[in-house]
Amino acid sequence: MKFGFHTQMNNWQHQATHTQMLDDIREQVQLCEQLGFDAVWLPEHHLNPEGLGNSPNPILFAADLACRTSRIKIGFACLTTTMWHPIRLAEDLALLDHLTRGRIEVGFGRGGRPSDTIPFNDQPDPRNADTNRELFTETIDAVVAAWTSDYFSHQGPNYTIPPKKLPHHPFYASEEPYVVDDEVTKLTLVPKPYQKPHPPIWLMVSSEPTARLAAERGYYAMAAGTPTDVLRDFVDVYAEVRSESGNGQFVRGEGWAVSRPVHVAPSMEEARRNFEIPVIRQREFQLYNRASQANNPKPEITWENLLKSAMLAGPPELVIEQIQKLREECGIENVITFMDAGGVPHEKIMQSLELFGTRVMPAFS
Repeated sequence: MKFGFHTQMNNWQHQATHTQMLDDIREQVQLCEQLGFDAVWLPEHHLNPEGLGNSPNPILFAADLACRTSRIKIGFACLTTTMWHPIRLAEDLALLDHLTRGRIEVGFGRGGRPSDTIPFNDQPDPRNADTNRELFTETIDAVVAAWTSDYFSHQGPNYTIPPKKLPHHPFYASEEPYVVDDEVTKLTLVPKPYQKPHPPIWLMVSSEPTARLAAERGYYAMAAGTPTDVLRDFVDVYAEVRSESGNGQFVRGEGWAVSRPVHVAPSMEEARRNFEIPVIRQREFQLYNRASQANNPKPEITWENLLKSAMLAGPPELVIEQIQKLREECGIENVITFMDAGGVPHEKIMQSLELFGTRVMPAFS
């Protein structure tokens, strides 16, 4: 199995300075590398004044973390793709891929919080599902084309690349085959990614259509906060569609990762004491902000309910059993641990990481 560490800039009620919070995350990521975690995963979130999930520039932060580590992969779970111009996104990720010598994995997401997107541009508003999904797929298509083509162009409902009337510069001799009436008709991305043909691509899945899209495109799939009974349906759809694509038989859970809130402590009592209030608050915050939940009844969020289907917590031997159960029910072989639910002290996160890395992970090696 693979194990990852999801971290976002949670700083509940700004209890620590931003500088201290960043130093804490760096220390957590360096410990993950020492313990043998496969990857650290960074999200993108904006403008949350209460201090939950402010991760405004994960690509920049990834470059910082890459300088402080040497082996661990750095993934995005996920970039709010609908907010990015595809050329800028393709360039920044390709450059980061070179800076890390191919250690990045790219997760694309549609964005689930209007508060993340509308202050920048109302077009990606996740409450407008059709428009949002169209922009999402078009942006990914343009990014992949830029990565994989010597010269590329794109025409869609949201972007025309290159734009009309882009003049040709005579010094760019290699452009000349793609110049018509002194206008450039195709562009080349510089640099292309370090990994060939491009970094691994993941889609953040919170609905069956996105599970199907990931499978049809041959991308990996990832879910965060999805209850096990819903996750089972998603992994079955994904396996069926990918198997029908002609690329071999996919079994349940293959190509998937799932992120779960995790807290490991010497006893269940201590785990609950450290983690209950932060994880319930974080879960309520997530559901409140998810546009897809706007008209649905809110489930009761309790410690017991989270333990049943959406969290891993307790002493190491119990967490091992919980992972085994998730593996048996969904076939998942890649678990991403989310240990900072907002308000968990840094030293408790470090203790949980140490116990997970030394007592839980060896059971699956």
